[in-house]
Amino acid sequence: FFFSHQEVVSEESEEESNGVNLMEFSDEILLHILSYVPCTDLVLNVRRTCRKLATLCLDKSLTHTVLLQKDYKVNKDKVKQLMRDIGKEIYQLNMAGCYWLPSSTIDHVTRCKNLVKLNLSGCHVTSLRLSKMLSTLQHLRSLAIDVNPGFDASQLSSECKATLSRVSELKQTLYTPSYGVVPCCTSLEKLLLYFEILDRSREGFMLSGQLMVGESNVPHYQNLRIFYARLAPGYVNQEVVRLYLAVLSDRTPENLHAFLISAPGSFAETGATKNLLDSMARNVRLDALQLPKAWINGSGLLQHLKFNNPFYFSFSRCTLSGGHLIQRVINGGKDLKSLTSLNLSGCVHCLAPESLFRKAEDDIDSSILESLVVSCCNLRHLNLSAAHHHSSESLGNHLCQLLS
Repeated sequence: FFFSHQEVVSEESEEESNGVNLMEFSDEILLHILSYVPCTDLVLNVRRTCRKLATLCLDKSLTHTVLLQKDYKVNKDKVKQLMRDIGKEIYQLNMAGCYWLPSSTIDHVTRCKNLVKLNLSGCHVTSLRLSKMLSTLQHLRSLAIDVNPGFDASQLSSECKATLSRVSELKQTLYTPSYGVVPCCTSLEKLLLYFEILDRSREGFMLSGQLMVGESNVPHYQNLRIFYARLAPGYVNQEVVRLYLAVLSDRTPENLHAFLISAPGSFAETGATKNLLDSMARNVRLDALQLPKAWINGSGLLQHLKFNNPFYFSFSRCTLSGGHLIQRVINGGKDLKSLTSLNLSGCVHCLAPESLFRKAEDDIDSSILESLVVSCCNLRHLNLSAAHHHSSESLGNHLCQLLS
């Protein structure tokens, strides 16, 4: 068969007319598509293609939050241009782990005058550079930084300290024994601490966890609601976290709702930590609790702590028997419908009435699990890994059947 030139052209034009033009989509659909494009590409490239995209790429829903932590193609010049173009529109900026950017890139953050949340974890920021940057960010309420060797809080300006005094959420990763900026954050409600201090210097010298503590640089916890500390292995990390906790033991915040400490290996309880836990038992009602195993094993702490609407408990690797689980945690079957996460990993005896003389091949006590299921009926996360439970072969008593 043969077709004329006119027929071919008309057929191609008809196909084009039936095709989909991206610009014909609604603004809502286009904004959703553009939300998957890195912000640097939106601002520096896509918005230059046409007038409609020039408007949409600067929509608040796309410029309100800028994530650079996975944008490996971005460089210092692109960040500089991005901050120059939309700096005043950015309210949340995440530069966590941007190791490929030079430290001087941080200086351009000063253009983001309206920043409320800033994440600089993994970025090397000196105390002087931090002071200069934070002095301009008067609206900042959430901050994440690293504290590296050489950090000196005395180099922070009064304007910087004024900004820190308004911060309510702080994530601080420590690579050197220090309070960091915590003493300046007098309005803290949420404190997340990550201790990554090595026991030895690069030259092989043993390090100490002792700090030069003065009255003016002691942390303020009076408004604290959430305290979380995660320790890497090493005795220096344990020494430093005890200094943070010593302040808590003197005056425990009345509004404290979550107290979580994750520590590998053995982390012995001291007089100061015991005083802290006693104070917590008297003065606060918790919603979330995680403690080192040495602080729970053999103590009656769980019987004395008060809970409000608990949603998270972790007793990983504790010698917690099923009897203790029912009496001290569930309190004989009290209503724990608010509890959504329970970590019993490594608690070999938690489903047996008593831990003495129990063998791994012994059957679990189905009544303990039944009490757990009835009392905590809204559990979404239950961790029984490394607990080595042997279920009974009798009908209805298998672990999976009871949990169903």
